[in-house]
Amino acid sequence: MGNTETPNLVANCRQSIESTQAQARHWVLTTENSGENKLVSYSAFNAGLPDIVQIGGVYTPQLLRSKGYAKCLLAGALLDAKSQGVYQALLFTSKNNLAAQAVYRGIGFQETGEEYGLLLFKNNYE
Repeated sequence: MGNTETPNLVANCRQSIESTQAQARHWVLTTENSGENKLVSYSAFNAGLPDIVQIGGVYTPQLLRSKGYAKCLLAGALLDAKSQGVYQALLFTSKNNLAAQAVYRGIGFQETGEEYGLLLFKNNYE
């Protein structure tokens, strides 16, 4: 996300992941090959209310893309959220990320036509 490499960066990232894990807000998809699990896709809910979540951080390694992994992962994450009373989800991606858009449409997302941006502020506390 463009963070400056500082002595605290790894610790801060670890703390963020541990917090997300403690809140059960992220998922990984693995495949098994010869008894070994291989991580193939990741996603998280980076915001949420009791009835809506925002999907963020969707990632599949480049060599593993176009195999349906992200689609399966997101569908499972959304089914889990639905079992907890969540019935709406939103996400955003760039206009030119056509592969991601196809994945999202494939699990029922619709384009709103709205444009959004992401602004990251430099952390001056390190």
